[in-house]
Amino acid sequence: MSKKVSESDVHIRPMLEADLDAVLEITNSAFRELVERTTGRRHDGPMFASGLGRYRLSLDPLGCHVAVRGNEVVGANFSVLRGRLGWFGPLAVRPGAQGLGIAQLLVQEFVRSAEARGATLMGLETIANSPQHVHLYMKLGFRPSWTGISFRREARPGKLSPGVEVDGAVPELSYAYPGYDAANDARATRDTNSGVSLGYRDGFAICHTVSTLWADPAIAYVPLIVAPDRETFDVLVRAVESVAREHGKMRVVTQVPGSSLATQDALLEHGYETGGAALRMKRGESLDYDAGPFFYCDDWH
Repeated sequence: MSKKVSESDVHIRPMLEADLDAVLEITNSAFRELVERTTGRRHDGPMFASGLGRYRLSLDPLGCHVAVRGNEVVGANFSVLRGRLGWFGPLAVRPGAQGLGIAQLLVQEFVRSAEARGATLMGLETIANSPQHVHLYMKLGFRPSWTGISFRREARPGKLSPGVEVDGAVPELSYAYPGYDAANDARATRDTNSGVSLGYRDGFAICHTVSTLWADPAIAYVPLIVAPDRETFDVLVRAVESVAREHGKMRVVTQVPGSSLATQDALLEHGYETGGAALRMKRGESLDYDAGPFFYCDDWH
């Protein structure tokens, strides 16, 4: 008898604010189990910030979904859509409900929702040494040919450079990817009081001083920096560090596509250190867009 769930056993629906406590518990439980299984290390306490769900639901309410079996939420998936580029995660299924095909249903709903809203490129990050995850995503059309690399450093004190705008208009960012739009990132950051957006010339950054991903209150989390040139990138890097120090944060953490060598070199020159690397998988058009001639930090966790 197949262990896969049937449509009558489980249904996928939009995530609601009332689901967030259950979603955070499932996400922490699933990732603790995954880390222990793949590394042999047990992680005590929460892995993800308590504000993860509220921020992500505000950012992309149409793309966040839960899997419900009976009256119980047994799985959840978050989504980020930036114009025509979308990615998902964290994706989690309650440990006792894993192996039943629920994760596949959640990913299929993400793809359907993103395509219906105009996405032409979709992606995710996952642990490279988890064959079952890589196989699942390959089966759904995602190619495992890229990486996302963590960078961090101690936040340096300093003032914002002249011309840096805080929570101003979001510039045109189609030089990164056709139709790229980070307006929802800026809005959700304001609406949830998670931090600030920073603009300089044609560059843009998000700096979260209230954690929206990892359960580490000492960090400022930078999910996004996009800059057309090195000068703009340098100004934005120093700006996020200034904001971090102003809010009492000791370290700045961000993620860089492995294809963006110029960005990695720039961060190393700024004194950033590399952390872990995740497998980045994509499907759609312009798969190597992040190797383009611009500077780019973008965390797909």
